[in-house]
Amino acid sequence: MPLRIATFNVENLLRRFSAERDKRTGVWVPDPAVGLFEHASEAEGRLIEKAFQVAVSDDQRQLTAQAIRDCDADVLCLQEVDGLEVLRWFHDRYLRRAVDEPYEHFALLEGNDRRGIDVAVMSRRGFPIRVMSNASLTYRDVGHYTDDLRRWGAEIDDRVFKRDALEVEVETPAGPLAIWVCHFKSMSEGRERTMPVRRAEAHAVRRLVERRFGARVETADWMIVGDMNDYRDKIRLERGAEGRLAARHERAEATGLDPLHADHFATDLVERLDAHERWTHFYPEERELSALDHMFVSPALARANHRVRPTVIRSGLPYRVPLERIVPPQPVARYPRVGFDRPKASDHCPLAVTLRLSGEAPR
Repeated sequence: MPLRIATFNVENLLRRFSAERDKRTGVWVPDPAVGLFEHASEAEGRLIEKAFQVAVSDDQRQLTAQAIRDCDADVLCLQEVDGLEVLRWFHDRYLRRAVDEPYEHFALLEGNDRRGIDVAVMSRRGFPIRVMSNASLTYRDVGHYTDDLRRWGAEIDDRVFKRDALEVEVETPAGPLAIWVCHFKSMSEGRERTMPVRRAEAHAVRRLVERRFGARVETADWMIVGDMNDYRDKIRLERGAEGRLAARHERAEATGLDPLHADHFATDLVERLDAHERWTHFYPEERELSALDHMFVSPALARANHRVRPTVIRSGLPYRVPLERIVPPQPVARYPRVGFDRPKASDHCPLAVTLRLSGEAPR
């Protein structure tokens, strides 16, 4: 039977109030909406901000639920979830109203993120899961410590994953499927500067797969999915003579994901899409559409699903992503209530794909 898998960075599914602060001074940076109202102190302003966060979050999570509904996944891999309690609350109070079939199995193990945002997994009835955290692994454990990592500031006994590579085994009628759910180091300090960190994370995940399957690594069914915060493909938007935005595709020569591509270790299903369809995230400051979310599959799964292409769901993106103004245009029917910048389903697009396991005979 076919199995549908999705990955989605749901952008700060939090159960606690967050406040933005200047990284250098620690001074509170009010939400733009708070600045529209008078407040005599930070404490008063934070009360306004909390009320605003509740209202915006309600809209956002309704849109997040719609995007997950359109994934229609049997196994849903998530990034940026605050904890298991908020995940269950979101499922029971938002998602359950949107989907035809609710989820039954939930797993989230605390990782290394300083903000407390973790990776998680949910699956439907008939697809029970077992999970194991790899958050405690160090550079020494995986045998990978480079001069670039040392220059970045890492030490050999530091933890290699900035969140986790949650190891999930899904039981299916056709046999087990192993999935590593990842959320690699962000590019907030600069892509080139942080690339060695992501490359180490990719190397570590590869080692985990190789250790688990040994000589069967090419014949076993496994996936590596998630927000990997790096790309081989991006689209730069440039204004043309008539004021329209032309889309220019660029291919990166080096990425933090190179260990997963090397020696045909795995196939990124996203790269089966046309070049202009691969992006999952928009950087408004740089006017760039980047393929940050990925679905790597084993050689066996790639062969068994040689014509399969994932779906990128963009209906929850805000209108500041200028899809209709791009040449050639990429028209998308947004969900009701999507705003210019917010509310939105997320700042990432979910990916979903339907696969058959390698040992399953096609119908």
